[in-house]
Amino acid sequence: MGSEIIFEKRNKTAIVTLNRPKQKNAVNLAVRQALCDAWDEVNQDSDICSVIVTGGEDVFSTGQDLVELAEFRSKEPTAELPLNEQNTFGANVKKPVIAAISGYCLGAGFLLTLLAADIRIASHTAKFGMPEVSVGVPPSFGIPPFLAKCFPYAIATEILLAGRNISAEDACRFGYLNKVVPTGELQSAAEAYAARINKFSPLIVGNIKKVLRKVTVPDPVAISFSDAICALGRKSEDYIEGPKAFNEKRKPVWKGR
Repeated sequence: MGSEIIFEKRNKTAIVTLNRPKQKNAVNLAVRQALCDAWDEVNQDSDICSVIVTGGEDVFSTGQDLVELAEFRSKEPTAELPLNEQNTFGANVKKPVIAAISGYCLGAGFLLTLLAADIRIASHTAKFGMPEVSVGVPPSFGIPPFLAKCFPYAIATEILLAGRNISAEDACRFGYLNKVVPTGELQSAAEAYAARINKFSPLIVGNIKKVLRKVTVPDPVAISFSDAICALGRKSEDYIEGPKAFNEKRKPVWKGR
């Protein structure tokens, strides 16, 4: 899996830790591949009954690695990023996933908690946001309908259109989080949830997860429409300009095309 994530098994729980601290756990192509490898192992290992995904105590993830994205776009202006699909971010994990979130949880990091997690615990330092609009990156993977499903419409618009972050306390109040705990208790709280789940029949737990996912996933038509609009955005000049401006540490010059 490489060094971009740390994969551990403790008793019946797999612990997946994002491991790019110098880059604030920004998601690059190597992280995407490592996550895919981790999900495959989780799904294939019958001894694993639950998963904890975390970024550690300082930061969960600041999102897509925009430096890498700018370099990719300079060579492939309209091509899809490799592994640019929901399953990369855990949509296909069969076991219950507990997200332990501390610090910034933005963009692709937020997406990971949206698609993979069944239970979400955060420390008081956690902040959630989708800064894509500020860098000209269209929100892919059906993010708008998923956010509108998980948050009140007014809050989803704040996150997506205004690019604002929300606190752990607000995310819990809106029903996105199960619990907010002190940073030092985050891992133990996640492990307590995992230990409780591990006591039950993995067959029954797995079946319940299938049903819950079936009844809570957004309308497929809405997801398809969202992805189609996103694809159009990826062919724009603004899509190239945003990450390039970020990489060059300047304000973007939007052209609206």
